Amino acid sequence: MNWIKNYVGNLHIVPYGRYRGDCPICNRINTFSVTDTGFERLWHCFHADCYTKGSTGMQLTKENSKVAFKERIEKTTEQTEEFVIPDTFVSLSRSELAKEYVRRVGSLDAYLSGLADIRYDFQQDRVVFLVKSLSNGRVVDATGRSLSNRKPKWRRYGKAKSPFICGRGSSALLVEDCPSACSVAHFSTGVALMGTSLLDEHIKNIKQFKKVYVALDKDATSKAILMVRKLRNYVPTKLIVLNKDLKDMNRGERDEFIKRYIN
Repeated sequence: MNWIKNYVGNLHIVPYGRYRGDCPICNRINTFSVTDTGFERLWHCFHADCYTKGSTGMQLTKENSKVAFKERIEKTTEQTEEFVIPDTFVSLSRSELAKEYVRRVGSLDAYLSGLADIRYDFQQDRVVFLVKSLSNGRVVDATGRSLSNRKPKWRRYGKAKSPFICGRGSSALLVEDCPSACSVAHFSTGVALMGTSLLDEHIKNIKQFKKVYVALDKDATSKAILMVRKLRNYVPTKLIVLNKDLKDMNRGERDEFIKRYIN
């Protein structure tokens, strides 16, 4: 059974993280669970006709003990870091330009319905999207889009690596930016990577959904293909090639997009 140890060992799981997916032995859907203990990985299929289980059996040495301890400390530190919302973040009503931007990029409905917490940074002249934890709703970061010529165009205020998540659907639509995530929040859950890189923290959140659609901007299609391949280790994932950015679509175009691709 060395092949199953290799299979489990090659899964992309963060230290002390968990994985749930299809069983490579009985092929049942979403019955195979793997837990990373820091020193080894334990696997278990929950289907009654399979019930395979085992471990990678990593031998505890002085060296990997140090590595695991260091990773545990880093993970704990990251989890306990607090993000304090700056006093310069005020209501969108303070800026007509900010409200107009939110409306123009299809984010107004998500804001008015409470699916997205969007504010205005009067000091930086930015529309700010608050990034919240998927598990407890706590604000962990914020990202702001400049309304003037201030650089950078997008600014990340904190140090968290969490994605911006907007919506309550069981399927996730993976996009590059917050406005695109907000624009689909009433049909699916928009998940903004705030770029084109897929991080471990992103995967930890994304694999909690039943189905994932990757819809990056057209110029990032090659990266999107790689993301799909990687995410399929955790959750059923499909690629959508966009001809137009979601945030630039009008309501009719967005409705047609959802009807055609999201099911």
